Amino acid sequence: MKIMLHMVASTLALVAPAAAQDPFQWLETPTDSRALNWARKETDASEAKIAAMPRHAEIETELKTLLAAGDPPPEFMLMGSVALRFQRSVAHPHGVLSVGRRGSGGAPAGWREVLDVDALRKAEGKAYELRFGETSLSCAPPANTQCLLSLSPEGSDETELREFDLTTAKFVEGGFRTAANRTFAAWLDGNRLLVEHTLNGAAQLPTGWPASVSIWTRGTPLTAAKVVYRAQPTDAIMTVQATGEGADRVGVITRAIDYETFEHLVVHGDGTVRATPIPRKVKMILGNSGGGRVFAQLSEPATINGRAVPAETVVAYDTAEQVSAAKRLSVVMIPTAGEFLSDSTFGIAPVKSGLKMVLSRRGRQRIVTATTHGGEWMIAAGKPEPAGTAVSFGAADGDGDAVVVRRAGFLLPNRLELVDGARAPLPLYAEKPVFDASGFVSELRTATSKDGTEIDYYLLRPKAAKAGAVPLLMTGYGAFGISVSPEYFGNWVGGKSLIPWLRRGGALAMPIIRGGGERGAAWHLAAIRDKRQNSYDDFAAVTEAIIRDGLTTPSHIGVFGQSNGGLLAAVMGTQRPDLYGAVVSDVPLTDLVRMPLMGMGAAWTNEYGDAKDPSMLAAINRYSPYQNVRAGIKYPSFLVTVATSDNRVGPGHARKLVARLKDVGAPVYYLEDQEGGHGVSDPLSRPELMADRMTFLIDTLM
Repeated sequence: MKIMLHMVASTLALVAPAAAQDPFQWLETPTDSRALNWARKETDASEAKIAAMPRHAEIETELKTLLAAGDPPPEFMLMGSVALRFQRSVAHPHGVLSVGRRGSGGAPAGWREVLDVDALRKAEGKAYELRFGETSLSCAPPANTQCLLSLSPEGSDETELREFDLTTAKFVEGGFRTAANRTFAAWLDGNRLLVEHTLNGAAQLPTGWPASVSIWTRGTPLTAAKVVYRAQPTDAIMTVQATGEGADRVGVITRAIDYETFEHLVVHGDGTVRATPIPRKVKMILGNSGGGRVFAQLSEPATINGRAVPAETVVAYDTAEQVSAAKRLSVVMIPTAGEFLSDSTFGIAPVKSGLKMVLSRRGRQRIVTATTHGGEWMIAAGKPEPAGTAVSFGAADGDGDAVVVRRAGFLLPNRLELVDGARAPLPLYAEKPVFDASGFVSELRTATSKDGTEIDYYLLRPKAAKAGAVPLLMTGYGAFGISVSPEYFGNWVGGKSLIPWLRRGGALAMPIIRGGGERGAAWHLAAIRDKRQNSYDDFAAVTEAIIRDGLTTPSHIGVFGQSNGGLLAAVMGTQRPDLYGAVVSDVPLTDLVRMPLMGMGAAWTNEYGDAKDPSMLAAINRYSPYQNVRAGIKYPSFLVTVATSDNRVGPGHARKLVARLKDVGAPVYYLEDQEGGHGVSDPLSRPELMADRMTFLIDTLM
């Protein structure tokens, strides 16, 4: 599965313990000189200790050799006849942007490099990261050659918008441009943007996100942009998109009242804003507009055009003016019992003729295509994929019918195909195997949680294990309705840094715990706020089942995760230290009491609970890692990683957990990089960090 405003003193006192009760509160401010000095001292000491471990040099060399042997899969965008490709490599770890043309056969050809991000970093002296994808990079229709690039200094969530010409391969002189801030934009036409930003004293939400949406006209300063919509002061976030062609093109505002409640609004060219009748209790879906429609999936039952429909129903709103108001909202699909949308971001692809979706039933996935004819939706269901194969959409042409389909698994290298209507799929990319998988097997198993709920989990293990306990790494997520699935050395598992672990006889488990979206809205809601403990009980139940089955023992089990997965890892290490020998907590939340005061934590109180509510405070205090580190407990070894520039979660959580663990004498290592933002643990741009991480795990657990 993504901000901080000034809080008044009264709110601060209500939410957080007094500084005297929290001796490490001073570590929360990202760039405070005292906190930075502490972080550098701890990082230097940890790097030295890890470098002295017997296999460090061997593992670092091995990882760099693996990275040099092959590039990660490219990313694509499709916009009519224009295709974009973003490719990272060892030589260009921050990526190269290329443009190609799609001819009558549909396949992109004539690829031409237009922007080398590493060269840009060097030329301008800024540590830029390019945000690539439909929600962060957009091009002006119909030519799609004038594009807005989102460039993030040091990988933070604040970005600079800069207009770029694909034809000349240059930034547009005098074109649209902003300084770094929380900003998002979409093209209404070639000369106007629908934009939200936090510059020039613009109002912000409590999360630090923009509080208003404007129309910005070419050749005018941003300060002259006409405000067309203002959020409510208590809203969490807003996003903007655009969809439709020619005179029918409109902007779309998605207003997140909280992470369960959303309002969708349409912005017309004259600046008028109209609310849609899409029910508010829907799932959070990024990139949910295309083909002149806005799509949503219900998270609870609703009535659509007089018809009662259940949760998980997919609905569409047609933005075209010629469609009568009574016919704009329609039911696209009601999933069959036990089948759910696999992923709210990469499992949905809006196209001109309708919608493509990936549905999942207990780990088996299939593609379903919905097309509309005269207002009625027709469903064509594909065959189920083999167990262990994950399917996702890498790109979708909202003004056409082409999509990029990705297939991968723990033992299946990435395959990307261009699928365009009834045409035969066109191969775009086939990854070469990066390790010998013949000695491994990928399985889908089931454990039983504390309350009797069945918890599926993926297990990648050696076919013929050596005598004794098999070293095992475990990871998961379990929040915000975000789904996890098998992938071929992707970000969830640390990329190619996992290969040294497997080569040395290690195994990997990925439990499908509550809080995620793998079994729909109810699965997510079963582990929010005062029910958060269900996620951790699920994870512990899988761990205990694996131990009972005789695969391994606690001293050989490590748990790792990032973001909410970093919280998961920290909770398991502090709540069940008897089950694990090592913990890697990456860019984590750890102090859920003071979370609203760090990063964009104010957006997540609906998920984790608001500490201003005494009942929620009691629930948070039962699992929040920082509050649950105790003297006299034998904890597993911890490695905590973060970036100073992470302004999504903020480095304060990581710093405070490490300080607290050190305070009680627990074994802990800390690595804080200046760059990288919320994605700091990236093998290509920071191979040394990932080599340190794997050295720590191998040294501790093997």
